[in-house]
Amino acid sequence: MINYTFKIESDLPSALSQLKTITELLRSENGCPWDKKQSNKDFAIYLIDETYEYIDAINNNDLENVSEELGDMLTNIIMLFTIHQQYKDIDLITCINEECEKLIRRHPHVFSASFDEINLESDQVIDIWDNVKKNVENRHDDLDDFFNKVPKSLPQLEYSFECMKKVSKVGFDWDNKDDVAAKILEELDEVKEADACKDKDALEDEMGDLLLAVINYARFLKIRPEVALRRSTNKFKNRFNKVKSICDKNEIPISPDNVDELNRVWDLIKKEEK
Repeated sequence: MINYTFKIESDLPSALSQLKTITELLRSENGCPWDKKQSNKDFAIYLIDETYEYIDAINNNDLENVSEELGDMLTNIIMLFTIHQQYKDIDLITCINEECEKLIRRHPHVFSASFDEINLESDQVIDIWDNVKKNVENRHDDLDDFFNKVPKSLPQLEYSFECMKKVSKVGFDWDNKDDVAAKILEELDEVKEADACKDKDALEDEMGDLLLAVINYARFLKIRPEVALRRSTNKFKNRFNKVKSICDKNEIPISPDNVDELNRVWDLIKKEEK
């Protein structure tokens, strides 16, 4: 057992220091067997999970859970620092110092007195960021793989989105969103043709093209497809749970035999939500 007394801190440095101390104790010799067993790869996955839970809380305007999930995300990040500290491969202070320096370096429009332009648009700021990476930090793409800087561990929707965003920066892109919308209809027709031919390989290929066109359309509309799909899925789940609740109260079995009644209840719920 570790004798530790929690203290409510009133300033950020002290609060972060206490969280760091607790993670170190959990990973110590007399700490938690589960926490000690986890690797940096494990906590990286947990961080992704907590991030999506945070997004859910934001979308639901649930401030109580926003606070809790933000705390869970921070705990996972601090735990990752603690693990690397134990591995002795990364120094926490050096990591933070380098990040602070990088943020200042990549925002010359904010921190450099020699920067003349003011009232920049968001897209111009991104160009400045990319220019600093390339010309100041000398970061260049792999000659053999233009997409090597896009993390392969991203969920596929996000990975495709980032690949399309990357090629758009070099001008390889649609002229406008209407052209992308037309491409969606074109790809949908090709999906139907492949389906009519009963060619599964072609159908899978065309379905992928259709999804990629939708992702590009979302990009033009400045919508993250992963977030949008998660939001719609949650909306569907909530509606169907309401359908189930009403059917249960009225002793209507949830089965294919009652699909007409399920649709009727579904439509009623949709009207109530508007």
